[in-house]
Amino acid sequence: MSARKPVVILLGALSFLLPFLVYLQTMSPTLNFWDAGEFITTSYILGIPHPPATPMYVLVGRLASVLPLGIGVAHKINVMSAFFASLAAFMMFLLVLKATRAWNIREGTASWLAPVGAFVAVIFIAFSDTFWINAIEAEVYSLSAFLMGFTLWLILDWSEHAESPRGNALVYLILYLLSLAVGFHLGTILVFPGFFVLALLIRTKSFSDVELWLVGLALALFLGSTILHMPDSIMIIGLLLILAAGLYLILPNTRSDFGLLKPVAKELSAGAVDVHAPRARPFLLASLGLFVLGLSVHLFLLIRAGQSPAINEADPSSWGNLWAVLKREQYPFQLPTERKAALGWQFQHMFGYFWQQFRMPPERWLGDSLHLGRALTAIPIGLGLLGVWYQRLRERRHWWTLITILLINTIGLVFFLNFSSEEVRERDYFYANGFYFFAIFIGLGAVGLLESLRSERGGRMMAAIVAPLLILASFGPLKQHWFTHNRSENLIARDYAYNVLAPLAENSVIFTNGDNDTFPLWYIQEVEGFRKDVRVVNLSLLNTDWYMAQLRDYEPKLPITWTDEQLAEVATHYFRMEDGRILQPRDEIINHLFVNTQRLPAGWDSRTYYFAVTIPRETLLPFQPYLMMEGMVYRMTLSEGSDQVDLALLRKNLEHVFEWRGILSQDRTSVAYPWSEAPIDSGPSILDQVPQPDDPALDLPAFHKDETIRHLIQNYAAAWSRLAIEAERPRADAERNVELAVRSMEMAQLIREDLAPVVLYMGYLYMMNGEPERAVETYERYLKGEPGNFQLWARYAQALESMGEYRKVVEALGKVIQLNPDYEPAYMSLVDFIVSYFPSTKNILAVKQQLEEFLARHPDSQPIRERLQQLEEALGAGMAPPEAGNGQAPPAEEVAP
Repeated sequence: MSARKPVVILLGALSFLLPFLVYLQTMSPTLNFWDAGEFITTSYILGIPHPPATPMYVLVGRLASVLPLGIGVAHKINVMSAFFASLAAFMMFLLVLKATRAWNIREGTASWLAPVGAFVAVIFIAFSDTFWINAIEAEVYSLSAFLMGFTLWLILDWSEHAESPRGNALVYLILYLLSLAVGFHLGTILVFPGFFVLALLIRTKSFSDVELWLVGLALALFLGSTILHMPDSIMIIGLLLILAAGLYLILPNTRSDFGLLKPVAKELSAGAVDVHAPRARPFLLASLGLFVLGLSVHLFLLIRAGQSPAINEADPSSWGNLWAVLKREQYPFQLPTERKAALGWQFQHMFGYFWQQFRMPPERWLGDSLHLGRALTAIPIGLGLLGVWYQRLRERRHWWTLITILLINTIGLVFFLNFSSEEVRERDYFYANGFYFFAIFIGLGAVGLLESLRSERGGRMMAAIVAPLLILASFGPLKQHWFTHNRSENLIARDYAYNVLAPLAENSVIFTNGDNDTFPLWYIQEVEGFRKDVRVVNLSLLNTDWYMAQLRDYEPKLPITWTDEQLAEVATHYFRMEDGRILQPRDEIINHLFVNTQRLPAGWDSRTYYFAVTIPRETLLPFQPYLMMEGMVYRMTLSEGSDQVDLALLRKNLEHVFEWRGILSQDRTSVAYPWSEAPIDSGPSILDQVPQPDDPALDLPAFHKDETIRHLIQNYAAAWSRLAIEAERPRADAERNVELAVRSMEMAQLIREDLAPVVLYMGYLYMMNGEPERAVETYERYLKGEPGNFQLWARYAQALESMGEYRKVVEALGKVIQLNPDYEPAYMSLVDFIVSYFPSTKNILAVKQQLEEFLARHPDSQPIRERLQQLEEALGAGMAPPEAGNGQAPPAEEVAP
């Protein structure tokens, strides 16, 4: 089909422009959590991100960061991802056209079939779950998808010119691009097996099968060493033998001297290649040379690391460190033969992500068993399976190429990645390339379906009807995923970094836990230039000697006095304590810092140390008595105490210093910008800007917050809850302020309304503030969502008691006992209410039986024995039920528990 057909030009242009415009509309103007903050920062400062360090991404990202686009650095690098994702979508269009070229679809009125099918594939993949997310944040996967798509197109194009000089040039270009792409993402090289299979199937080509096997073996040795941690000696010996074979092939007069290579000579003499041809055979050496040339981009890491950039992970400033970075030695490795979870679970894990990619609307059930949206997801899945079948029938060689790449990037990765059920985050992005290659089959399936319909009698009209329906269906994931993928208002990660750093003392140190409480801080320091006086110390990295040395040598320097040799020794120190805790190198370094700080001329006052609230409690345990809560951090003090809180500073930070964009407000809430010298506590309180939860004027930001965001912002809810607790209880340094406690807990409730501790305490505070009706309303609202929470029912009973709703109190207590038959306080309260308000014989006997059953399970419960005796005394006294109609207590028989 001519590429100049109007339908091809139109749909091809839309294949790029439509995704690009949607990505621009839905991307975040700043960073997101996880790796985005690190990639933005290292791109801007030409730093070294986590292994394997992705030097090509850093260089391309740096180029994007200086483009005069009139937007922020983070926004520019996000646009870079969107641009390459859109190019990858366009490559999808070209790939379907290329794959169907061998189908010999009749020209003329049928010329629209292939471009329509290709466009269907483009829209399905462009707005699929993982691909869309990767397209709107600073990540490597969009660039990887584009290069894999482009390389695959070159492979299919090579199959049409395998014998010509162009074919040889295409092979060299393919190998060079694959090696260069390692600088973006190592997984990009997994296109090569598809080329390998295709080249074996094509008998007439400009190189021999032996040369192909040797090139494949060289790449396998590289991958085995970098991914499987194969001993370097195996790789070196293997590559030397392959190099010897390459020399043999270009030195025909010395072939007889290489006895080990007789199998090669046999294949050459068998007719695959003319051994008498005067030309040399440089294919193997040229291929290896180009592959090494592409890998040479990693020399950037060696050069730049030697200049000590602010972010220099694993410090690849020596050849040994550089190779360790490429091999990702920083991360633990487990052989694929040692499964972390059952293989069946791991396949289910991958296929669960697979099904989520092309989810269709609507979210509606038809009856009790059929979900309409999930059922409609069968459309893209079915098209993909049809595409597998049609391609196998129409072009067997291309089918083997595509199916090989698809299987390696899906099922093959299940075996290699070996995920457990306790991963720290969702791992769908590892299968992103597999989803991309499946979309090619979706396009092929759409083309095959339309062609089959058209070939039937009267099928032209049917094909003309089905084609727009397929295009319409392809927009289903766009509709389904729009809300969850629209990050245009999401500034939470950036403001999280601001809120952590803004209140800290000058020249202080803050210990962080992992990626999500570290990378945003790196970003706001290095890209926005905010609070660069603060030294951020990542506890996960603090177990490595290179990071310890950087804290000692890089500004702002920490008082570490150990030599490199001593740090290397400390990095090996792991000890198990009697209580089961494991002392790690980081614990030794922290103690070293604290001791050396007190030895400075100004002593402890010379440096303030903080711990982020995101650090697990078990890690903070040794320092717990000396920590003072101030909001998003604990300050290390010399005063010992229990649950220490700086109430004034906590309130100042929450009300005046912190930014609440995307959580409690649409706009900036503090007066000062990060680069302003204005006081940051001079603005109005956020409490005066946000209405109460039941106020009709309340209008909170309504964009989607994924599980990562919800998990991190619950730290804000915890801080507001802590303020409420401290404000409500009597303190020596502050008056009791129940009104402030209520407003503070309302803020916590607005941030994470699904946290049961917040709801429980919220109702209590309403009662303390003389608002039992609001307490009851609060509990009733949350009981609809959590009817099985016995603690909510118990607090609900207390609120009902304060309103004099005694009958409902008994009913609520009965529900508590039903949900938790071993909850002793519920029995005690129930006895008190029955004896006081509903002392009929029937009620007392019913409660007496429940207490006896409880005692049978808990014979040592003295309070229950006392209540049982109280019931027996009531029965002996012959107590009668109160009169009905007093407005509070209905006839006792109606409340028998």
